[in-house]
Amino acid sequence: MMKKILVLLLALLMVFTLAACAGGGDDELVINAPGDLEQPGVRIGVQLGTTGHVFANENFPDAEVMAYDTNSDAILALLTGDVDAVIMDNLPGMEFVGQNEGRIRQLDEMLTHEQYGIALPLDSPYTALFNQALDELRANGTVDAIMDYWVYRTPGSARYETPAGTTHPNGVLLMGTNADFPPFEFIEYGQVVGIDPDLARAIGDILGYEIEIVDMDFGVIILSVQTGQVDFGMAGMTITAERLEMVDFTQGYFLSGQSIIVRVS
Repeated sequence: MMKKILVLLLALLMVFTLAACAGGGDDELVINAPGDLEQPGVRIGVQLGTTGHVFANENFPDAEVMAYDTNSDAILALLTGDVDAVIMDNLPGMEFVGQNEGRIRQLDEMLTHEQYGIALPLDSPYTALFNQALDELRANGTVDAIMDYWVYRTPGSARYETPAGTTHPNGVLLMGTNADFPPFEFIEYGQVVGIDPDLARAIGDILGYEIEIVDMDFGVIILSVQTGQVDFGMAGMTITAERLEMVDFTQGYFLSGQSIIVRVS
């Protein structure tokens, strides 16, 4: 009799175990709003050293924040289930969602509103010159034309081209960037292209400098500006009080914000 009871108990245990395994997908965290990131056990993917990284640590202290070298790595972690959500800048987030249509989605609610600027060494004379060039490029419509092509995909828009007859008598300026941030900077046919390379070239054309792009990890761009390894950093970089203690920034040239990307249920 005791043996039959043990056999029955073991059979019931196996049934419960199989049922739990079959229903494991039902336990996946559902994230439909920023507040859902406060659930116990949430894993948030971010790019190392970004505004999204700082925001996640400061605003979701109970979550496990997992930092990756690139946004692509963070998105891959989301696709494979290693994280439950990714926090990144809104426009690049839309690009990654478009590349993985039907697999991931971006929540409507923005977490922040922030301005991108160009980073230069503290007290650099180039800061004022870059600002003057940005003012001119806004006034003549070049900034809008660059955004029309890369952001709004306006019919008939075209990539920025250096005006005929432009010379660069002042030499070369090195631009530090991280080419994993479409549409601001990314690799196309072996070249770094996007909003920032075009805008930097337009600034260089006004100031008489050729622009040479140096692709590097995002986390070392500010240090590279500080130490003179590059002349300026331009990588969809948010102007923050902390960064202003280390480098100068130009006026803002794009209004952005952090958003949340999750898997499609």
